[in-house]
Amino acid sequence: IPGTGGSFSYNYNSSNPGWYKQQTLTLDKQWAAGIRAFEIVSDRPSSASTSLGTENVKCNKVSMGVTVKAVLEDLLAKVAVVPEGELEPTECAVLILTYQPEGDWGNARNAANYASSLKLMYDGLGEDQKKQIIQYKPDLTLADAKGKVMIFCRINQKAEAKNGDTSDK
Repeated sequence: IPGTGGSFSYNYNSSNPGWYKQQTLTLDKQWAAGIRAFEIVSDRPSSASTSLGTENVKCNKVSMGVTVKAVLEDLLAKVAVVPEGELEPTECAVLILTYQPEGDWGNARNAANYASSLKLMYDGLGEDQKKQIIQYKPDLTLADAKGKVMIFCRINQKAEAKNGDTSDK
């Protein structure tokens, strides 16, 4: 499945954009180009009782002006489209959630809190939207995934130093 890293970094205009800006196309243009896997970066909510959906998508810890939930809802809408001449949706998408922790190191890497915040975002979706979220299984086919979004989380980088440096790992 074709994908992009830093999928919202096209909107980055802060310090050193040549280093941090990974994409130049908007999400809609990436979709039109055939991209179906999108990696977005956000903070983890400060509390496990706060929905991940309220967090802003970031690039180099700078807000890109859109929330995690808005990105998910946009992808859910895109995969729900039934093309002319078809009887059902034909597209699927993958949303890869990555977070850059800020603040206290121990709390920032708490995967259980991140998972709780992700579940709260899921719980806040409408019933039809929930039906569009699919879980990975080894025997999953593209036919099973039509009209669905699969979410992967990259929440624990064991080799990453406290300052985010992975160059010597």
